[in-house]
Formats: sequence, C-alpha cells, structure tokens
Amino acid sequence: MKHFVVLALIACIYATSITEMTDKLAQYGDHPFGKSMINLVSVNMKTGGSLNELKQLLQQIKDELISLTQLQDQENATFNRRSQVDLAKLQATLEQAQADLDNQRQEQTSLSNELTTLQTRVNEDQAALDRNSRGSGDAQSRLDAENTDFTAKYQDYSDAILACKEAQRLLMNLRGEGASLIQLTQDTKSNLLQTKENFQKIKEILEAHTKKSSLTLFQPIIEGLAEMTTKVNPETLNNVLSLVARLITALQEGQDQLEANHKTQIENLTRLGDDLKNEKQTLQVSLATANNRLKEIQSRLNELDGLINISNALVEVTQLNIQDATKINELEDSEYSNQKVSRQTEIDIVDRLIEYINQKLSE
Repeated sequence: MKHFVVLALIACIYATSITEMTDKLAQYGDHPFGKSMINLVSVNMKTGGSLNELKQLLQQIKDELISLTQLQDQENATFNRRSQVDLAKLQATLEQAQADLDNQRQEQTSLSNELTTLQTRVNEDQAALDRNSRGSGDAQSRLDAENTDFTAKYQDYSDAILACKEAQRLLMNLRGEGASLIQLTQDTKSNLLQTKENFQKIKEILEAHTKKSSLTLFQPIIEGLAEMTTKVNPETLNNVLSLVARLITALQEGQDQLEANHKTQIENLTRLGDDLKNEKQTLQVSLATANNRLKEIQSRLNELDGLINISNALVEVTQLNIQDATKINELEDSEYSNQKVSRQTEIDIVDRLIEYINQKLSE
C-alpha cells in the first residue's frame, strides 16, 4: 500500500513539473526544440535523475548553442567578405566591359565617319584622274597635231623659198645674158612662164600660212613676170629681182617665226604634259593611300563588330551574374537571420529550463 502511495506521489510531482515547465515555455508555442527539451527534463525527472546533473547538461547544451552561433557568425562574416569581393570583381568586370563597349562604339563611329570622308576623297581623286587622263590625251593630240601642222607648213616654206631662189637664179641669169635685149628666145619665155606658174603656186601655198601684208609682194612679181614673157624691160627685171629678194627674206623670216612659235608651243604642251603626268602620279599615290586606308578601316570595322558582340555578351552575362550573386547573398542573409533567431530561441529555451532547475534546487 505504501508503494502505491509513493508512486502516486511521484506521478503527481512529475505531472506538476511538466505543467510548470510548459508554462515557463508558453511563449515559444509548439517550438520543436522546446518540446525536445521538455521531454529531456521530464525523462530525467521521471527516472529520478539528479537536478544538478541535469543543470550541467543544459549548460553544456547552451554552451554548444552559443559556440554554434559564434561559428555561424564567423562563417557568415567570411561569406559576406567573399561575397563583397566577388561582387566587386563582377562590378569591375562589368564596368570594364561597358568601358570597352563604349570605346569600341566610339571608335566604330569615328571610323565610319572617316570611311565616308575617304570614300568621298576616293571618288574625287578618281574623277580627277579621269579628267587628267582626258587632259593628257588632249595634250598629246594637240602635240601630235602641232607637229604634223608644223612639218607641213615648214615644208611649204622650204618649197616656197627654194622656188623663189630658182626664180631669182633664172632672172639673174637672164639679166647677165643681156638685159638690153628686147625680144626673148622661146626657151627664155618658157622659163619665165614656168617661173610665173611657180609664183602662183607659192601664192596659193602661202596664203594659208602668212599674213596678208606678206602677200602684197606676190602681185607685182607676177605682173612683172607676165610683162617679161613678151619683152625684157631692164627696169622691170630689176624690180622683180628686188621683190623676189624681199620675198625670200620675208619667207625665211616667216619660216623662222613658224619654227620659234612651234618650239614655244611644243615647250608649253610638253610642260603641260609633264604637269599632268606629275598630277597623275600624285593622284595615284593619294588614291592608293586612300584605298589602303579604306581596306584597313573596313577590316577594323569588321573586327569591331565581333568585339562589340563579345563585349555586349560579356556585359549581359556579368549583369546576370551580379543579379544571381545578389540574390544568393540575400538568400544567405535571410537564412542566416532565421538561423540566428532560431538559435537564440533555443538558447532562451535552455535558459528558461536552467532557471526552472535553479528554482527547484532552491526549494
């Protein structure tokens, strides 16, 4: 009977302890750790365990919880430092990629503008070269025409001078054979007629090449020759000889002037040709330089297209990495905060139980 009374008393005490501990932890609701701790204390008390040993056990649990909290604080601090370093690296990578992208786009714009300017220059140089080619062709045609015209005119003058000298020789021979003769032999008349015809031809030839003032010499010569075909008049003969001598001088001067003019014209056309040739060389060098630069620019623009695509991709990937890293940091911070609150709750629960044990020990 006493045994049952003792058991009943123990059961009553145990039930009372459970109620008291539950009241102590009422603010923690149905916290799993709180329930576990109540079960631990309850089992210890139910089995008659020592309260001091139980207190030591609870103190060990509290110390382990505090150590675990400190370890979590250290790990979180390390994680935060690493995260900040990683984010800083990602941010630096992003800034560098954006700077590269800006520089590449600026270079692309600058090269595109230079490309437009160079294309205009190439077109202008090509047009100038075309004009130069036409000018060179025209200068060569003028040079060829000048040489052809000069050769014909020079020969005309030479023929005219030779004919005049032949006429001069005939007339001088006639005067030497007897200018006082009134009647001429048939041969002499024939020679004079031939001389007259020569002067007619000379007139026709030179009318196209000499000034009108020079042609005034022909008419009296021809008239004098016509008169001498019927009779020889010494005065007329001397007059015709004088006119022929003057004509030879005029023709020679005309030929000399023609040659001088031709030389000047050739020098001018040659100088023009040289100038056009030098201009052509300059234009060709300028055009070649511009075309080479165009190729360089186009090659660089093609390269920039690839670099810009790479920089764009790097910017986008880095931005995504920063977003992911930021989200991970936020999740880690949230998890750490939750763990810290949970750990503090566990420490508070153990503190309440230790306080309860101390209360029991003091009774």
